[in-house]
Amino acid sequence: MSDEIDKLQHSERLQQKENRIRRQLQLAKNYGYHKLGSGHERWRYLTEPHRNHKMNIFNCGDSRCAMCGNPRKFFKEKTVQEKRFEQRRLHEEKFDIIEDI
Repeated sequence: MSDEIDKLQHSERLQQKENRIRRQLQLAKNYGYHKLGSGHERWRYLTEPHRNHKMNIFNCGDSRCAMCGNPRKFFKEKTVQEKRFEQRRLHEEKFDIIEDI
């Protein structure tokens, strides 16, 4: 029992997906992914266009890669929550020292 609003929203979602795929294909062509060497691993961006539906062309997709993986794992960065906790703790310590004076 779908009404006209549901049908319209569904068609808009499909259009957005197609636009995203088209945009990713254009980026792949602009950056010359179809011209890099004779390897077919770069061609998949152009021959399999729906691969770009949920994956960016600039992302290699390998979680072990330092550029695509978790920055906390590769660069020993702290999470936002850990940074916030430390900042709050330092702030409280600062006020404890001021109150003691």
